[in-house]
Amino acid sequence: MNYLKKILSVFILIYYCAYGQQSIPFDQQYLLSDKVLINPSYTGSTDEIVLKSTYHQQWNDFNESPNTQTISAHFNAFDRVGLGAYFFRDENGPITLTGLNISSAYHIPLGDEEFRSESQFSFGCSVSLFSQSFDYNKLRPEDQNDPLLYGDKSIFLPYFNLGTSVVYSGFFAGVSVLDIPLGRNRPVVNSIEPSPTWYYLNLGYNWELVDKISLEPSFLMSLNTNSERIMDFNLKAKYKDDFNAFAVGVSYRTAKDSQQSGGLSFTPFFQADLGKLNFTFGYNFGISDIYKEGGDGLMVGLGYNLDNFINPNGFRYR
Repeated sequence: MNYLKKILSVFILIYYCAYGQQSIPFDQQYLLSDKVLINPSYTGSTDEIVLKSTYHQQWNDFNESPNTQTISAHFNAFDRVGLGAYFFRDENGPITLTGLNISSAYHIPLGDEEFRSESQFSFGCSVSLFSQSFDYNKLRPEDQNDPLLYGDKSIFLPYFNLGTSVVYSGFFAGVSVLDIPLGRNRPVVNSIEPSPTWYYLNLGYNWELVDKISLEPSFLMSLNTNSERIMDFNLKAKYKDDFNAFAVGVSYRTAKDSQQSGGLSFTPFFQADLGKLNFTFGYNFGISDIYKEGGDGLMVGLGYNLDNFINPNGFRYR
């Protein structure tokens, strides 16, 4: 019986860890932070220096529940070229993932350059430096000498990312391919599987209802080479004047993989831009069995847009 209980405990641990890290750990933060996290072509898409940070906690009923922090910055470096970087740290029980991404993008206006952030075509690329570590001290196995519990304590891997996007007359769309391994790919998903390559598609429309008030429906689908699929259906209502902006919205997420198919979570969120300072908050209400076991989650974002002192002449500089 002790042996069977041990096997069952290991399978439960693997199930929850694998589900928690079946996707890149910051994939839903695009709702609250910046789409540069899922598509490098958004790097430097405005004339300002954009600074963002996010915190995402999953399954708040678990001790040491999965949580992710991101810090990002990007700006228009010169003429039509944007540069940026972000750092992330993801903790999921004994597994810690850390990464640094450096990105660049080129932007082509599709009309008057003065309003290029509202009408432009962009493409970009980035390189991610990825590290995983496993803290075996957080495990409490019955057999401390079990060889299945031990392996490489740290892994370091580089990845390449590509993306393109377009904004035109209120319509916006983007396509990206993330986590293309540079060289030999090693097991990093719970030390069992290599990290899959992800494919992202996002579509949306900014529909201006009346002056200063608009409605933004959008859709995001992500697929990976492990036959996993995630779809987000989003709706956001916005108010914006010359200085401030406020938005409320909801996101409904579905997922399909070898473990489940159907609705995953329902997330209401709020955004506020007070001058150059911006704040976002979202709460994940889980509607799947795994959320019933682990509880809900939350996301918080904080950002600031600086005047571009690096390239004060702006996008139209020659």
